[in-house]
Amino acid sequence: MIKRLLYIFTFLCIACAPKLKSAIIKTFPPLSDDALVVVLDISDDQSIKGEVVGDVQANHDGWKGTCTYYENIKNLKALSRQAGANLLKITEHILPSGGNTCHMLKAKIYKVDDPKIYEAKINWSEDRKLTWDDFKGEPDTLNYPNTLALTNSGFGYESGANMFKTGKVFIQSVFNTNKSWVVPEGRNDYVLRHEQIHFDITEIYSRKLRKELADANITSKNAAKAKPIFDRIFNEMELRQIRYDQETQRGDKKETQEHWEAVVELELAKYEFYKSN
Repeated sequence: MIKRLLYIFTFLCIACAPKLKSAIIKTFPPLSDDALVVVLDISDDQSIKGEVVGDVQANHDGWKGTCTYYENIKNLKALSRQAGANLLKITEHILPSGGNTCHMLKAKIYKVDDPKIYEAKINWSEDRKLTWDDFKGEPDTLNYPNTLALTNSGFGYESGANMFKTGKVFIQSVFNTNKSWVVPEGRNDYVLRHEQIHFDITEIYSRKLRKELADANITSKNAAKAKPIFDRIFNEMELRQIRYDQETQRGDKKETQEHWEAVVELELAKYEFYKSN
C-alpha cells in the first residue's frame, strides 16, 4: 500500500487582530467545543444538502493580535458551533498583501445531517481514526498497479504576528480524502490499519517539527529559519514512509506490520508534549 505525500504550502505573514462577525438567520442548539465542523474552501464545488444557518466573517481590525489563516478558521469554527452549525463553506478569502496583513475570510455556515460526508481534509487526531469512507479518490491503477490503497497526507506550517508581539508558528498534519483511494478488494480491516499507520507517521514528524522549531526558538520574527528545518523533517518523513512500505511489503508481512504499529505508538507517545500548537 504505497504512500503518496501532499506538500502543504506555507504562508508566512505579519498579521493583525481579527474582527469577527456573524449574521445568523436560523438558530440551533450550540454544539460542544470539540464537535466536528467541516471546512470547505472556495474551490470545493460539493452540493451541500442541509439548512443554511447564516454567514460568518473574519476581517482586519487593527494591530492588536494575530489573524493567520489557521487562527481565523479556528475562530470561525467557534462561531459556527455557537450557532449550531457543523459545516463552513468559505465564499471569500483575501490573502495578506500591501496594507492588509490579515487573512480575511467570509463563509456561509450550514447544519447538515452528517458532516463527515463532506470532509476534503482531515486533521490528525488520536480520537479520529480513518475509515474507508475517508478514501474518496478514484483509484489510479495505471500508475500504481497492484496497489490496494493509497494514502495522501502531509504537514505544513504557517506563522503570524503583529507589530507588538511575537506570533506562533502553527503546524498541522492533514489527510487528503479526495486524493486517497482504495480498490474494492482492499477494503478490509488489515489494509486500513496499514494506511492508518501511514497517517500516524505523518503526525510523528509534524510533532518532531514542532519540537525542533521550539528548540531553535523559531517564532514569527525569525520564521524564515523554519524553512530548512521543515524541508529536512519533511524529507525524513518521506524516507520513513518508503521504508515502512518496503519492510512490510506494503502490509503483506504481518509480523513486520505489527512491529511497525508498536514502534509508531511508542513514537507518538515520545512526542506527546508536541501534539498540539
